[in-house]
Amino acid sequence: MLWLRPSTNQARATLGAVLLLLGAPAVFAQGQDSTPGERNLLIMAELLPGTYDNVNQNYFDIRRKLPDADRHPHVNSVITRVSAPALGKFVFLWRETFVGDGAASAAAAMGGSSRDSLVTLQAGPGAEEVTMKRWTNATRKIPNEQIASLTPQALLNAPACDITFKRRADHFAGRQADKACRREWRGQPVYSDHQVSLSRSSLWLQEHEHLVRSGERVSGVGSGEPYWLERARQFHCYVDVPGVGGGRDMPFNRYDGLLLHDKGGTTVVRTRDATPIDIYLRLQAVTWHVLNEANDNFNRNSLVLYAYQKESDGTMGKGSYAFTDLDATRIGNNLGWMLVNCALTRRDETRPEM
Repeated sequence: MLWLRPSTNQARATLGAVLLLLGAPAVFAQGQDSTPGERNLLIMAELLPGTYDNVNQNYFDIRRKLPDADRHPHVNSVITRVSAPALGKFVFLWRETFVGDGAASAAAAMGGSSRDSLVTLQAGPGAEEVTMKRWTNATRKIPNEQIASLTPQALLNAPACDITFKRRADHFAGRQADKACRREWRGQPVYSDHQVSLSRSSLWLQEHEHLVRSGERVSGVGSGEPYWLERARQFHCYVDVPGVGGGRDMPFNRYDGLLLHDKGGTTVVRTRDATPIDIYLRLQAVTWHVLNEANDNFNRNSLVLYAYQKESDGTMGKGSYAFTDLDATRIGNNLGWMLVNCALTRRDETRPEM
């Protein structure tokens, strides 16, 4: 067998390549793995913001004729990501407002018709966990313009009341440490048993407190059932008076820029006529809690648009409602004397299509 001796230049090139490989960093090496909790933190930070409302739960509690103590007051929660550098990277303003039936008693129990808090998220303490801390102040009102400058020293926080989340099949389940979060209530020590469940569709809240001595529950809905706040979608709507259609060439007035969320969002439009009228609009994605069909037929959930003339005594006059599939992105109704049109996408952002 003949061994071919490489040229001097070939030998130098080969040696240089070997030395380069030996000294070079592993540019194709696998990156450092994070903990599951650090990944879950990013998912929760995207999932948490939104508008949530338990309008359907509140309505069906009344329709089912539940005892007053077992009915869930109507509560609307808006969660917005904000910048408060002193509190960390993942900070959210959580604003809760009590409205409608049962609001007065709920407001008295919670200290007002609305309450604000800042919540922060961080990975840990366990490798798969995410911790939610709640920060508030004595007034439970946090003006937006103050948020960026707030520090931990200016707020109230009880570390023992933190909520720890773990990921489940389609949601994050969080709860407080057992009997760790304590305070004084009417001269007696109580502990809380707060739990939160977060998913794409909804936010479940259980806020119970128990007497330390006996374990008796002294707050929350009598049945013990959590609040079921469904995630709302924001629709852009307008009203035309009269409801011109079918190519008719006639003057009309448009009332534009109306924003309604689909968990009971309402507004009243006053027309610019010589004798103005008030038009009441309501948009609600109805999720049924009971059956309302013969022979156990199943009620399908629906997106419903209500449009009525509101009389001076507050009653609803002429009008109607239209309904469609729960997940529809547009809904409208032309009654002739007025037209209502609602869509998820604003008209000036709609793109041409075939």
